[in-house]
Amino acid sequence: MIKDIFSRLTSITSGLHKDKRTDNEFQLLLSEIKKHQKASNTIFEIKFKRPLNYKKEYYRNLIYYEVEKTISSFREEFPNNATLHENSYTYTFLINKYDKYLQDIAKYIIQKEITTNLNEDINYIINYLKVSLIRLYTELQEQYGHYSDNHLYTISEIAEKYFNDISFDNSLIEKIQEPQQVVIQKTSKPKRKLKTSFGFKDRDHSKLLSVLKNLQFRVDLLQNRTTVEELHKLLIANDFTQINIQIHLQCETTQFSYIVSKLKPYFNGLTPTSIEFSDSFKTKTGTTLKANNLYKNKVHNPKEKEEIDNIINQLQ
Repeated sequence: MIKDIFSRLTSITSGLHKDKRTDNEFQLLLSEIKKHQKASNTIFEIKFKRPLNYKKEYYRNLIYYEVEKTISSFREEFPNNATLHENSYTYTFLINKYDKYLQDIAKYIIQKEITTNLNEDINYIINYLKVSLIRLYTELQEQYGHYSDNHLYTISEIAEKYFNDISFDNSLIEKIQEPQQVVIQKTSKPKRKLKTSFGFKDRDHSKLLSVLKNLQFRVDLLQNRTTVEELHKLLIANDFTQINIQIHLQCETTQFSYIVSKLKPYFNGLTPTSIEFSDSFKTKTGTTLKANNLYKNKVHNPKEKEEIDNIINQLQ
């Protein structure tokens, strides 16, 4: 079942064209919609023809509330204490998701021969969906586009890129003249002091050493040039910048990313960012391990997952 309104409306199996409910039924449904306040961090607003029947009004409200809820969630997606790598990863993930929504809408418009005749219910609703997604894409770019090195598109360019619409009416999406307070980080990198310790929580360091030895035995964690004791020393160090140790990994990056995520609860500061900051970890190919490598290779079911889980659970 597709719960996402953006995907559901353009679904071949359960899309808008399948909805045969009457206007009276939509009148009843309108009273049951879970409303969401206008997002306080919004920068743009839509100027669109008012709906003149209950079906149009129902779907317009449904789309509007979902967009406002999504824009409100930007604050949680991009917390003030996040690192540059974390925000860049989040931005790329969201922009790719909206890219998929826009492509699906464009495909649906062609398949169902949607026109700009807003008197027809399906035309009105899909055109409002189209404008809403262009606005959502624009909001994300405007507020957090500085976290990407990719080209940022204007409203006209978005309409042309996805819908081949070279005559899109930009007045449908207007910038609010006096927007409410929106916290937009303009710096290239958040200014915060990074910790120089991974912060192992347990005073009994022998448990961690035992776990690392088991990981080495079971999943070939390290290359021969690195010892388990060296990795252990680095992980429990009060200041890893004072220790000249290079950790050469033998396992796959997907495995190490998973191991880091499983070990994280037992440390105060073991994160992809702190691992990169330590400048002490090398991949199987000899390159310095970056936070982005760990984020991109994060999977829920790596090789030897069960072995890794059982070994790390020994820290409990």
